[in-house]
Amino acid sequence: MKPIFCFVQHSIKTNLTQKMDLKRTSEDLIIANQKLALQNEEKEKRAAELIIANKELAYQNDEKEKRADELVIADKELAFQKKEKGKRAAELVIANKELAFQNDEKEKRADELIIANVELAFQNDEKESRAAELIIANKELAFQNDEKESRAAELIIANKELAFQNDEKEHRAAELIVANRELAFQNDEKENRAAELIVANKELAFQNDEKEKRADELIVANKELAFQNDEKEHRAAELIIANKELAFQNQEKEDRAAELIVANKELAFQNHEKEDRAAELIIANKELAFQNEEKEKRAAELLIANIELAFQNEEKEKRAAELLIANTELKKAEEEIRKFNEELEQKVIERTEQLEAANKELGSFSYSVSHDLRAPIRAINGYSRILEEDYGEKLDEDGKKVLHSIIHNSKRMGQLIDDLLAFSKLGRKQVTVADINMAALVNSVKDDLLSDVDDSKIILDIKILLPAKGDQSLIKQVWINLISNAIKYSKHKPESHIEIGANEKDDKVVYYVKDNGAGFDMQYYDKLFGVFQRLHSQEEFEGTGIGLAIVQKIVSRHGGTVWAESKLNQETTFYFSLPTINT
Repeated sequence: MKPIFCFVQHSIKTNLTQKMDLKRTSEDLIIANQKLALQNEEKEKRAAELIIANKELAYQNDEKEKRADELVIADKELAFQKKEKGKRAAELVIANKELAFQNDEKEKRADELIIANVELAFQNDEKESRAAELIIANKELAFQNDEKESRAAELIIANKELAFQNDEKEHRAAELIVANRELAFQNDEKENRAAELIVANKELAFQNDEKEKRADELIVANKELAFQNDEKEHRAAELIIANKELAFQNQEKEDRAAELIVANKELAFQNHEKEDRAAELIIANKELAFQNEEKEKRAAELLIANIELAFQNEEKEKRAAELLIANTELKKAEEEIRKFNEELEQKVIERTEQLEAANKELGSFSYSVSHDLRAPIRAINGYSRILEEDYGEKLDEDGKKVLHSIIHNSKRMGQLIDDLLAFSKLGRKQVTVADINMAALVNSVKDDLLSDVDDSKIILDIKILLPAKGDQSLIKQVWINLISNAIKYSKHKPESHIEIGANEKDDKVVYYVKDNGAGFDMQYYDKLFGVFQRLHSQEEFEGTGIGLAIVQKIVSRHGGTVWAESKLNQETTFYFSLPTINT
């Protein structure tokens, strides 16, 4: 039987070696593909950089064209401003002419007031000589008062027109300020015209002084007229009312003369404002000159920017040439990788064929073990039992011991064959993934296992078990192997404490089985999940040494991992992970 086991072990090791070679070949292929993907990413990045560089070049060219357009527009604006400056200067001349015309109109109105005063004096003389005709004179006086009120209303309208014209002048002056701030080309002509305006304003102030003198003369005349009215009061009692009315009219005239004085002062103030605005025009011209200097600086900066843009274009052309060279090298590398991939794929195909052939040999061997080896073992076991039943009394103690050893080893051989077949079938069994109620599954396994052993000293603590995804029949075998091992290796303790639980980590559920049994030395951990590898003797704990290998194979086929932690003669904990339901 030993050569058969050696052949089995050799076949399994050969199978595992071929799988490891295939795995390494697959890993080499994956690494090569990753390198190819990395080089493709680098190629895409460089292509993207080239596209970005071209976009930047196009953008800079657009900026250059925009700045050239801005220079053209600025030249057009400067020409337009020059034209506007000429128009505003013409408007200023027209405004000065209008102001002179209004001053002439004011002088005419003052002359009319003087004539009106003369006529009033004449009317007073007529009133003295025609006392009898007082009623008629009063009517005529009332008529004249109406005329004077009309003229006063005309004077008020004229004053409003003057105020309106002053507002218009202020608006035009504001427009002149805006225009002067925008212009800087004809500063010398503006200064000459400003000087002329100053001279004109001085002449206007002189004319206003003359008007004030004439207004003072009017006031003196009015005072004399009031004195004559007092004399008239002594001469005729009947003219008292008329004189009072005449005094009231005189008072009104004085008020109007005072208003004329105020208007003249306002005119002088306006002239002063014009002088201030002329000074502001000078400042605006200086600002315009400063702006022209700024434009020249900006034009120089544009020239420097164009030079830098030309340099950047040269750099980009060099970089484009480097990118072309890099692309050529990348294509060569891709071709080499493609050839390497083809060779690697050919090797994978050859290794796969070899592995399939080995699997077929292993399948045929498993079939042979299943059918050819079981018959002799059943025969050995059957004849041994016949021998024990029929000739047991004739055998001595040594013979009975040898017979019992034959029966025990034949059973163990049958168990080894069953475990070996089960391990072999795991590689070919299709994994059917579904949601597993892990709590119910563990409870059913517990009930099955505890029904075959003395559970009086077994303390089984089952924590909350989270559900997971997997093949329920295979995962049930995992629980059977782990829980039965925990019961087996803790059976020599006074009480067997077994704890089963779970916790969630990332997208996995980690389950564990912990016992207070014999444990093992962690320096032999690498042998723990090997086929036919045992860390305890058969005399201490019976077994075939294939249960944990089955556990590892089932868990790995579910995309999980299995590991263990142990302290010799204290405790052992086995862990395995499965995907969560949400994965």
